[in-house]
Amino acid sequence: MDMNSKIVQDPVFGPIRASGAILDIMDSADFQRLRYIKNLGLCYLVFPSANHTRFEHSMGTYHLAGMYLDHLGIRSEETLVAALLHDVGHFPFSHTIEDFYYRNRHVDHLNEGIRIIRGDRESEIPSILERYSIDVKEVVKILEGKEKVLSDIVSGPIDADELDYLRRDSFYCGVSIGFVNPARVISVSGLYGGRIVVEEKGLSDIESLLISRFLMYQAVYFHKTCRIANRMLEMAAMRSEAYDTYGLNDQELTHQLLSDPRSRGIMENILNRRLMKVLYKVKYEEGLAADIERSVSDRFIVDVIPPLSFKGKDRLKTQVGVLMDDRISTGEESSPLVNALNSAIERRYLYIYGYRDDQEDLNRDLAGI
Repeated sequence: MDMNSKIVQDPVFGPIRASGAILDIMDSADFQRLRYIKNLGLCYLVFPSANHTRFEHSMGTYHLAGMYLDHLGIRSEETLVAALLHDVGHFPFSHTIEDFYYRNRHVDHLNEGIRIIRGDRESEIPSILERYSIDVKEVVKILEGKEKVLSDIVSGPIDADELDYLRRDSFYCGVSIGFVNPARVISVSGLYGGRIVVEEKGLSDIESLLISRFLMYQAVYFHKTCRIANRMLEMAAMRSEAYDTYGLNDQELTHQLLSDPRSRGIMENILNRRLMKVLYKVKYEEGLAADIERSVSDRFIVDVIPPLSFKGKDRLKTQVGVLMDDRISTGEESSPLVNALNSAIERRYLYIYGYRDDQEDLNRDLAGI
């Protein structure tokens, strides 16, 4: 046992041990910044206990990646570092306004994290990795998905990232639907043909995992009031033209938006939970959506749930490999339950959010459609 190691008490997984490079990275300014970025953005306005942050999520992902490596009999310090740092480039309020930053500055949190790790942005993390002889190029390749098994441990069909956030978000939101058992999922995984697969006896565990993920999206991540708050924050950022704020934390961005008269009103409404309401809802059709976008005033927010970007089998991860009779089947091939999820997520609705006092104005906007 490393006598210089420390224990972090985690309410979800219990004691997490850290030492060496991991401990020094945790103490770095870039990693400490994650303490001030909420994992679920503004969802605490709906689920009052959802105040957990990217800091503890990153710790949990590191912990589960270590469990994966131990189970598979692999030693890779670079994988542990990649798991710990997979969100180090995250934007304020996590995924809430990620699309806003991508549209206006073509940045995403993974690439920003890689810039930090490489030293393209000022950070002490590269010097820590060098001091402990951690291969920076290998860490980056793992994060970019170029190292197959090691990459899949961090971000794959049944990865440490997802196993942590489903369990953690479920715990802090007070809902039981995402309460998966990561230890069980890891225990039924193995290596076959150079990839991570699940043993046939673990099919029911994978069904439970994927269904839990689907239900968490329905009940939490795509909850209409969470979406309203998040889209209002995006509106405030757009009005303030806060395009270069992706390096800030939640508090810093909040302060900036409150300081700008263009965004102050809507930001005050968010903080005081004076949120917009659903004024209109209809089944999504591409042509109708385009007509509505052209017709309604910019006082209103047009939204689609699930978002159009949330599509394809990779998003639901139903392509997880299941080893059956010495061949690998996908989850959807092996299970009717998993296969049904792909069609279920395609049921989309278009919403228009606004304040009640503006209902008549919206009705006039929509009258000609």
